[in-house]
Amino acid sequence: MENLSFDALVIGAGAAGLLAALEIALTGRKVAVLEAKARPGGRIHSVEKNGRWLELGAEFVHGDLPVTKELFKKARIKTVPVKGSVWQHKDGRLQEQADFIEDEDELEKKFQSLEKDKPVARFLRDDLAGEHYSDLRFSLKNYVEGYYAADTEKASTRALCEELTSGEEEQYRVEGSYHRLVAYLENECRHRGVQFFFSSPVTQLQWKKGKAVAITETGTFAAARVLITVSIGVLKNAGITFFPALPAVKKAVQQLGYGHVIKIVVQFDRSFWKERSITGGQDLSDLNFLFSTEAIPTWWTHHPKKEAMLVGWLGGPRAEQLQLLDKEEITRKALESLTRIFSLDPAYLSKHCTGIEVYNWSADPHFCGAYAYEVVNGHDLIKTLQQPVEETVFFAGEGLHPGPQIGTVEGALVSGRETARLLIASFPA
Repeated sequence: MENLSFDALVIGAGAAGLLAALEIALTGRKVAVLEAKARPGGRIHSVEKNGRWLELGAEFVHGDLPVTKELFKKARIKTVPVKGSVWQHKDGRLQEQADFIEDEDELEKKFQSLEKDKPVARFLRDDLAGEHYSDLRFSLKNYVEGYYAADTEKASTRALCEELTSGEEEQYRVEGSYHRLVAYLENECRHRGVQFFFSSPVTQLQWKKGKAVAITETGTFAAARVLITVSIGVLKNAGITFFPALPAVKKAVQQLGYGHVIKIVVQFDRSFWKERSITGGQDLSDLNFLFSTEAIPTWWTHHPKKEAMLVGWLGGPRAEQLQLLDKEEITRKALESLTRIFSLDPAYLSKHCTGIEVYNWSADPHFCGAYAYEVVNGHDLIKTLQQPVEETVFFAGEGLHPGPQIGTVEGALVSGRETARLLIASFPA
């Protein structure tokens, strides 16, 4: 068992942890990063299969984001705009949607009459009742459960309103995959002397003012400061035991929103959805997103790139319900969903399928889900975790960045950087 001492410990080598470690190391402090997985990146998880990079975790860049853009520029990473049409499979047929949300003008009027925040489910029941709003309820519920991976009984309507009415955001993908950002940050950290300890999940954190001791299976690590960047899901499930306990932190964490996701990447030898003989004469040649009511309801392509690949997505409460399924069962549900959406013979789909990758984020004990979403009174809850404990224990991550960037890589980067600077300032002059 190792017993090592540092100025600062960073628990978690995701986007927040990597940038935070770099910021601290730039001041000349001795920094160690403790990571439960055998790899860096956290919920950025890029794998290479059949000569292609597949994103099993974070995939999109949601707008022109300052910290992400700054790092991409330094790492010489380029992005590709996400383009294409949006479709839904409803009542047994494919129908094109104008956008992700049906009838946004009507929705905006309803938002304007919102007097106080409420869960989205109550907004759907109270403000969008009746047959007239059935399509809007369908697309809005799909959006909240799919895009946010959220439980509509908890998700904030006001946060949804702010996000949908803040103007159109261009969406991008990372050219060459997100692993390039992870590699850049890890290399910069190592260049500045940061030490990494992989496959070292922290099970207990003992602390007092001015000293923290992290206990892992591989050793004990001490430091004057500790920055915890593990997921909200791990904190909710008491993946780390704090001694002494942190009751205010625990109470806030249990009320925060944290989404469940199962992601499936299916590779084919042909883009069959572009063939009109399969789509009933519909032109899906520029298909971007496709929504349905199937077991795996949301699918997207890599348009405008010519990739014969479909990505399946199940988010929110339904993903939580299926978190105990194994890869084979999830794969079966995914292929069955596609056969029904496109009215295909299962044998045809199997014949042209060249590979399937599944990542059940909720079933992974080192994440216990995918990413955070804003709940009613979420800002107040987040403020509790943003406050350092005795200038010794700090928290950061995508779930602690309030506003539209909650749950994104940008949110993780901003939170990691801001908290690292707070930690740096806490050291004696």
